[in-house]
Amino acid sequence: MPPTTPPLDFDHKPGYEIPTKHKEAIRQLYGFTKVLIELLMDWYHLGRSTIVKVLDYDKPEHTRRKRGSATILSDKKVDEIIEYLLTS
Repeated sequence: MPPTTPPLDFDHKPGYEIPTKHKEAIRQLYGFTKVLIELLMDWYHLGRSTIVKVLDYDKPEHTRRKRGSATILSDKKVDEIIEYLLTS
């Protein structure tokens, strides 16, 4: 007997994040099997912009951009700051 695909258990509520397994499924359906975005919109009941955003992610999860860069002081600089504070 040929394998069957599992039922689509997608119940997305607007304003909540789409589960990773569904993001991966959307990427695989679009990338490997060349399913059209319009069909994905019907299957997942999502808007075109949402599906395009999922397809644009280069990683399974969307990561937040960090504001600014972390500055790590060298040991010498820390010693200079401590010395300055002790002398003032």
